[in-house]
Amino acid sequence: MSTAAEQIVVMGVSGSGKSTIGALLADALAVPFLDADGLHPQANIVKMASGVPLTDADRWPWLALVGRAMSDAGAAGTGLVIACSALKRVYRDAIVAAAPNVRFVHLTGTFDVLGNRLKGRSEHFMPPALLRSQLATLEELQADEPGFAVDIDQPALNAVTESVARLGAPELPASVLIGVGAGGLPVVRVNGRAGAAEVYLQGAHVTSWSPAGASSALWMSDFSEFAPGKPLRGGVPICFPWFGPHDTDANAPAHGFARLVAWRLVQAREVGDDIELVFGLTDNDLRSTWSYRFETLYTVTVGAQLGLALQVRNLDVVSMTFAEAFHTYLTVPDIHAVTVSGFEDLGFIDRLAEPPALDAEGHPVTVAAETDRIYLGTNAEARIADGTGRTVSISTEGSQSRVIWNPWSAKAAAMPDFGAEEWTGMVCVETANVMSDQVTLAPGETHTMSAVIAQTF
Repeated sequence: MSTAAEQIVVMGVSGSGKSTIGALLADALAVPFLDADGLHPQANIVKMASGVPLTDADRWPWLALVGRAMSDAGAAGTGLVIACSALKRVYRDAIVAAAPNVRFVHLTGTFDVLGNRLKGRSEHFMPPALLRSQLATLEELQADEPGFAVDIDQPALNAVTESVARLGAPELPASVLIGVGAGGLPVVRVNGRAGAAEVYLQGAHVTSWSPAGASSALWMSDFSEFAPGKPLRGGVPICFPWFGPHDTDANAPAHGFARLVAWRLVQAREVGDDIELVFGLTDNDLRSTWSYRFETLYTVTVGAQLGLALQVRNLDVVSMTFAEAFHTYLTVPDIHAVTVSGFEDLGFIDRLAEPPALDAEGHPVTVAAETDRIYLGTNAEARIADGTGRTVSISTEGSQSRVIWNPWSAKAAAMPDFGAEEWTGMVCVETANVMSDQVTLAPGETHTMSAVIAQTF
């Protein structure tokens, strides 16, 4: 996210952590920080220190200085985060009049949380006794104001993570929230009429999808490491622009870089009963050795079905070739009862056999040992029956490969982010373009691979 022109007011009553969170936010955005308390005239400081509330006549000269600091930062293109109480709408309107591009991050908390924080702040000139006065004065952000509220009843770094993610996001419908998930990573939470989901910005990784009235159809490991730059184990990782190990670079991350970096939420909207999220990633977002210029848009549609569509556009002057996959982990009660149909008449590559190329089996796939097979040159719909009467279907467009995978016991036990017994409750059935089905795009061309996941009982 470009931060050069960011103009942010971190607002709230005394005790909300404006200075601490504001300074951390400025550091995260790589812009200067200013505490507006330092702009108060000495007369204002004396009044507050003696327990006398400020009047609007006291505040207007101070707010003029705040607005001027924002305006100067905007004109210089340096950006600025400023901590300022900005309790009333008219105060914020005055700041906006001076700096039209400003946005407000309102730090909110209960009286008890705020009061407890103030009790330990003997060095500050705002005494705890004035907290009720400030809360009475406070006019919370309105829907037509440029900003959002962040709850302070969480670690300061989490409040900063949430703020950065929300500053980089578009306007959100009421069914979509951005918050902080496991490991302090930013997550988009969807709660729609027809379904719910969670998508982590790291990797644009869908970690859960639940049709209304049902539990999540996606499996996540209890041992998944939620940490920056680490792959999440489960859900729907995006494999791009290669599948498996890199062909020539042993140090390159397995399955590419797309699942390891932060994507941007560029659109969120309600479409009937569904919620459509669009995430973006370009070569400018990456710290990788893949030399091509490209743009990807990943559309996640949450409803009674889960829709996934990865669009890749070649922005380079030469052709580029890539592999891709939705490495979909499905939850099942018992892998021993699972059958996968749709590929009965297709030969496949068994990556655990020698020779690996095998003929069609003529019956649905069952999983009775470690399984790692690839079906090439097919867009057949996969149907996964779990033995309980539930069937999950995965239909696709723009995909010519299918992958079925389960690590079984020995491999699961050797994986640090996979519980030794968790293999019994999952199966991967992947939508992909790999090996001879890799995609080659000429300059300016676009390719879209999509999948629709549905379940019936």
